[in-house]
Amino acid sequence: MLDRTRFVSYRDRAGEFFLGMNDEAELGRFNAAALLGIHAAIALTDAVVAHKVGRRAADERHGTAVRLLKDVCQTAGVDPGGAKRLGEIVSRKNYVAYDDSYAAADTDELQRVRRDVERFFAWAYKNFGSMRPEPVQGG
Repeated sequence: MLDRTRFVSYRDRAGEFFLGMNDEAELGRFNAAALLGIHAAIALTDAVVAHKVGRRAADERHGTAVRLLKDVCQTAGVDPGGAKRLGEIVSRKNYVAYDDSYAAADTDELQRVRRDVERFFAWAYKNFGSMRPEPVQGG
């Protein structure tokens, strides 16, 4: 078990990856953008699961993360569509990161990853309000 307050660290990391995805896409660095998007979804999943059950998945293929998120959804009475979308997102990780057939300028695939990641974040924010980032204080 891990300290449930650690979810904040995972949530903040997810936000950084999400912003990085958009920044890299604007610069035309599509591999980096897609991979950051995938990691954003994984980190947000870690945040949800850590907050709700004090656990986090650590397997390389991320199947455990998908299963844990499904379990959290079932327990919380939340539509498990986000867990299904997470599975679709993480299924692209090896393709984007390692497959020789992935073209660096595959903007269609980048747009699919970005769209799915944006929808995953919207789903998590809607169903798990504590996943919304804290407003920045400043002057």
